[in-house]
Amino acid sequence: MKSRTVLILILIALFAVLLIQNSELATLRFFFWPIYAPQFILVFFIFLIGFLVGFLAAKSSRKKDGKKEEHVPPPASHQPPAKPQP
Repeated sequence: MKSRTVLILILIALFAVLLIQNSELATLRFFFWPIYAPQFILVFFIFLIGFLVGFLAAKSSRKKDGKKEEHVPPPASHQPPAKPQP
């Protein structure tokens, strides 16, 4: 297996252990509304939101980098600098 695949499998396993160990009921207060849910559901959604934000940020930065390359004007012809006259 590739090292990247092994790393992803290890991270998934650690994430699964984290979810299983946090099964107690937790309260999340969102403005004025309390939300009661098991901790693993809250942790899962926080990881999911973090992943989506990171993915979208990386995707938008790739688009910006690609647009910069498309709009670069062609280089001007190179002329040697004029020699100063005394």
